[in-house]
This record gives sequence, C-alpha cells and structure tokens, in this order.
Amino acid sequence: MNTITKVFLSYCRSNVYLIFGMCFGLCISSFFTPTNDGDCLETVEDLAPPLSVPKFSDIYEPKMNLEGKPLRAKKTPKVFMRPRYYSTELGIREKLFVGVLTSREYLYSRGVAQNKTIAHLVDKIRYFISITEGAKPNVSLPGIVGFTDTRSILKPFHVLKYITDNYLEDYDYYYLIKDLTYVDVRKMTKLVNKISISQDVHLGIASKFGTYCSLDSGILLSNSVIRKMKNNLDWCVRNTYSDSDDVNFGRCIVHSSSLPCSDAIQGQTIKSTVLNESFALETNLYASIAQNYSESPISVYPVFDHSTIYKLNAYIARLELTAVTDQISTLRQEILKTAKLEPEKDHSVTWPIGNQPGNKPPGRFDIVKWTYLNETHMASDKSLKNMQKFEGSVKTDIEYVIKAAADRIEGNYKGMLEYKKFLNGYKRYDASRGMDYILDLVFAETKTKEELVKRVEICKPLGKVEILTVPYVTENARVHLILTVNKFQKNETIKFMSHYAQTCMEKKDKTFLMVVLLYDVNSPSKDKDDVFFDVKQHALSLTEKYKKDQSKVTWLSIRLPSSVSSIELEPMLKIAVTDLVVRKFSPESLILFVETEMELKVDYLNRVRMNTISQWQVFSPMPFVEYHPDIAYSESKAKENELDINRNYGRYDEYNFNHVAFYAKDYTSIRKLAESIIPPVRADRDIATVLKPSEQNLINSAFELFILFGDLHPFRALEPALKIRYKEMNCRGTQSDITHIDCMKARSLNLGNRGQLAKLILQYQHSN
Repeated sequence: MNTITKVFLSYCRSNVYLIFGMCFGLCISSFFTPTNDGDCLETVEDLAPPLSVPKFSDIYEPKMNLEGKPLRAKKTPKVFMRPRYYSTELGIREKLFVGVLTSREYLYSRGVAQNKTIAHLVDKIRYFISITEGAKPNVSLPGIVGFTDTRSILKPFHVLKYITDNYLEDYDYYYLIKDLTYVDVRKMTKLVNKISISQDVHLGIASKFGTYCSLDSGILLSNSVIRKMKNNLDWCVRNTYSDSDDVNFGRCIVHSSSLPCSDAIQGQTIKSTVLNESFALETNLYASIAQNYSESPISVYPVFDHSTIYKLNAYIARLELTAVTDQISTLRQEILKTAKLEPEKDHSVTWPIGNQPGNKPPGRFDIVKWTYLNETHMASDKSLKNMQKFEGSVKTDIEYVIKAAADRIEGNYKGMLEYKKFLNGYKRYDASRGMDYILDLVFAETKTKEELVKRVEICKPLGKVEILTVPYVTENARVHLILTVNKFQKNETIKFMSHYAQTCMEKKDKTFLMVVLLYDVNSPSKDKDDVFFDVKQHALSLTEKYKKDQSKVTWLSIRLPSSVSSIELEPMLKIAVTDLVVRKFSPESLILFVETEMELKVDYLNRVRMNTISQWQVFSPMPFVEYHPDIAYSESKAKENELDINRNYGRYDEYNFNHVAFYAKDYTSIRKLAESIIPPVRADRDIATVLKPSEQNLINSAFELFILFGDLHPFRALEPALKIRYKEMNCRGTQSDITHIDCMKARSLNLGNRGQLAKLILQYQHSN
C-alpha cells in the first residue's frame, strides 16, 4: 500500500459522517425528482392530464369566484364631445365686448346713439339698465339687459355677473363705459389688436381717487382679470360701501388682480378728454383732434346731448377716411417705386395700382367675356335674345358710371371739354377683381365746339366680403305639402300619394299632405258619385295605416266658378287657392306647394326647411323639367325610371313658379297689404271676384305677390333635387292674352332643346 492510498483512507475515516450524509441526501433527492422520457419541447396537448386530488371542503373556508371577473380594473372611457365650432375647441375668442351702463329714460336717446356709432364696429355690445319687474324698455333695441335690482351702487357688479355667466369664454377684452361717454371705437379696436392677451390688463384713466379707473372714461379689462374678479365677486359686493362706482368697482379690480389703474400697457396708451360746461365743439375739440388725429383721445365725456355723439362720430369718421385715403396713396407710390426691382417678367403693375390683376384663364373656354352696351341696351347673354334693355339696378349702375367718368374728365380738363353723349362701351365682371368698364364718351371743346371721343377705363373693385346674419333655422320644421289637382289628374294624384307615403310617411319624416280638389260647377261631390272618390279613399287608407306616426293625408274641396277650367290657365286662381289653404293652418306652419309630376325627395324638403325663414325669407326653387319623351329619348336611349340631369333630357325652368314655400303668417301679412288690389278669398263664392283682375294679369304666382307687396327676401335658385316629369299643356281658354303667350312659351321651351328640334325639322323636310 503506497503512501497516497494511506493518506486517502485516513482522510475518509476522519470525514466518514460527511460522506455518508452526502450520499444519503443524493439518494433522497433522486427519489423525489420526476423523470421525463419525452422531448422537452412537447406541447401541452401531449401531456397526460393531472391526477385528481381529493378535496376536503369546509363550510367556513372562504371561496373565490373568478368567473366573469376582469383581471384588470376597467376604466370607463370619457366620451369626447366635439364642440360645434372650431374656435371653441381651439380656444379662439372674439376680440372686444362693449358694455354700456345706461338707464331706461335715456335709452331712446343716448343708447340709440351708442348703438349707431359703436355696434357695427365691435364684436358684441350690450346695454345694461335697471328696470322694475314687469316694466318694458321704451325703445326696441337689440342687446338690452335689464336688472330688477334698482340699487345703482350694485349695477357694475350685476354687469360683471352677467358677463361671467354668458360671455366669459367668448372675448379677450371687455370695455365698460357709461352712456355719457363718446368712444372712438376704431382707435379702441386698433389698441386691443396690438395688446398681447398673455398679460393682465386693467386700462383706463385714473379717477380722483388715484388707484381706481374712472367708469366715465371707460375701463378696459382682459379676460384673465374678469376671471379673477368672478372668484371674488361676493367679497366685492360685501365691501360696496362707497357712493362712487369708480371706488367700488375699482376696489374689486385691485383686490382681485392686484393691478392698479394704468393708462399705458405694452407701449400702448389710452387717452380721454373731459368736457367742461363751457366747451365749444367746433373751436375746442375739433381743432385739437384735427391737429394730430393719431394722438386724439379714445373717449370723450361727459356728453349729455346725444346729437353731440353723432357730430363727433361724423367728424372723426371723416378724419379716419382721410387717413386711410392717404395711406392708400402712399402704398401705391411705393408699389410704383419698387416695381422695377422685380424680375423683368413681373414688371407689370396692375391697374388700379394694388388691386387684383384679374382672372387668368387656363384655356379659351374660361375667358371672361366682355358685354357690349349702349345708352339703353346691352348684348344679351341669352341665346334667344340679341339685345336686352336696361332695367332696375343695372340701369342705375350704368348711368352712375357714365356720369362719374364724364365728371372726372371735365374736372381734369378744367372746363375745356364739355360732355355730350355716351357712344358705346363694354363691361365685364371678374369674380376675382370686380366690375370693369370700357366707355367711349363724346366731348366737345368749349372754344372750337369740335367733338372728341375719349375712351375711359373704369374699375369698381370688390369690397370686403361680409357674412349676412340671418335667423337660425333647423331641419326639424314640419312641411305642409299642398297638392292642387283637378278631375283629370286623379290617376296622377293617387300615384303621387303612394310615392309620398313611401318617401315620407314610412320614414316618419315630419310632413303633412293636403290635396286641394278642384270641382267644376256641375261635378258631383258626394258618396260614390264623387269624381274624387278614389282619391279620398286612398287618402283615408294612408291615414289609417300611418296614424300611429301622427302622419296623415287630408283634402280640401273647392268649387270653381263656371268660367274657370284649369289653374294653369288662371294665375289669379292660384292666389284664391292659397287664400283658402292658408286659413286651414296655424300662423307658424311652413307651407310648400307641389305638383303631381314631381319626384319627391327628402333632400329637397330639407332644403325647403333651411331656405324658408319665418318673417325673413320665402323660397321658390327652379325645377329641372323633363323634355318631351319622344324627343328627348332616342331609340338607343330608353326612358329611365329616374330623371337624369342632362341638357338633352330637360332644362331648368326659370318661368316655373308653381313651387313656392313660405310661412302662413308671412302670407297673411302681405295679403292684407294687397287687399285693395286683389280682394281676399274667404269662401268658394269669392273666387269669381278675384278672377276679375286676372284680365289685366296683375299677379302670376304667390311668389310674385311676396315680391310686390312684402319686404321679405325672395330667394330663387336652381334645385337639382326637384325634378318635374313632362306634362301636356293646353293653352286654350285663357282670358288674358299675356297668360296665353306665357303658356305657349312654356310649352315650346319644354318640348326639347334647339338641337333636337332642329334635327326634327330637318328630318321632316327631308321626308317631304
């Protein structure tokens, strides 16, 4: 036994317990370790199901039901309501709100003066008065706000409360004045446009109390200051113990914003002039303003006489106009000086200098045409007429332009030339520039009497685009359709009612249909002998079918006099029918006249709702009328179910006034004005009296009645959703020659276009 073996055995004897423990531990661990015979990448499906382990239940052991429970707490997503206007979402506000503190007794004088000199130049103006409950202002003025609390000491805080409740999110600056103050609102607008809204603004003229601004001279506050005052409004009311509005209101501003009154901010200064009792408007104030208009005051007070406000406004407006004219002249001179510095191809200077150069047509089909004119006529743009006589505003415009050109030339020649006559000229309207004229004027020399022809070019550029304010309307109004038919249109009427039920009644559209049945003198109207028996039965069946939707079809029977055969041949009969129909509806009803040949669409009804405005506008669309089917549709092109808008299939009929929409109370108002000329129709027996003026052809439609006797806006436009199928027109039996001519004209125009008619004529000539 060598030495190494002896050493190993001795080491084992000394560590026999350690070795035995390690071997015993390895055996125990191998016994509890599971053995896997397969590959380690086995799928879960290949594994054997686990052995069922017996469970011991305890009635007191808590149990967890995880079925149907989310693993994570679900957060309810916040619904984003998009504002109605982009400006609201982006936080864009209007610039200036003006509040006028006035009283009921001076509202008709000073309040009206403030309205006429300020309202059209600012974003919003309101007039604040104290008025007892139940009383009304003595003048009809928009924007009057009345406070029933008649304590004058709290009036500024009522104004503040009204602003924070209604206009806090709408304006950047708020300017508060009294009715004794004249404001040069043009300078005030320029001032607020130069001030950054990122800084608190408390601007005005300090009163005799030093740190507080005077309400008499006007106080300009930023939106941020108004917000701070809103949070301290209760404190301001509790600490109102002075007799002066300047002190009470100023204390509130200083307490809320820690800003004392200042007359300058961000390099902009506000000035005001105090008038004494002995001042002279022309000598004292006009002179100081005229010397340096840029340094003139923004406000002048106190102005007790409202006529002084008008005088000041007229004088300052004239100075402002002069300043603008000088500025335009300076800019034109600068354009002429710098034009040569541009590239050679861009050296041309537009005329008038600084105006738009006009439309550059991309092709020959886009050229803006010149229209030839003389002193009384101009070339017509209609294919069936060569010359058209000047009428109305067109005549006034031409006369004004000729006079302005003649006066300008006589002034430039200082009496050496005398205007004789207008020779001829041209005019052109360019939507990107305005109206251009080229006029040839004949002048005579005052000494030699020799006649000279001067060619003058005149431009009337487009002004600033303005958005006209109209009353707010929606598509929720109920439309009352009026369909007038005679005994020869029974089948068309039933077909129209079926189409109406499918289009409107099934879709629960807010409409109502009244069928006006025109009976002849001897036509039966009772029981089954009634000429309109089938029409009435169909109306009753539709009403019964859709009665749950509160949608129904009714009729109105009218007995015509013996002299009338058709409503198309008697324009005054349309007025009589309208009189009788309007009496059946409430004043707030929207009435629309329709025809049996029309294709009824919901889009058209919605446009009627939007374009017909109560006490503001009446609507008469121009329909697309189908040509004669035998002419419009060739053998290769069959007649389709839906009328397609195509120049070969029809035309927009500008002479069709059968479709008109208005509110009942608007018609009643204008009908009273026309009673002296057209007698009112209250019953069937009155129809004969209204037909007597028809021989003079006074009125052709209800739309023309609105134009002649009403002051509402008559709106007439092309309506692609209103399509009328072709119908035969019989022009015999008219009592007026003018009506007969109009009927023949309409019948001829609706046959086909000129190309189609010319082709028929050539075919006829060739066949013969």
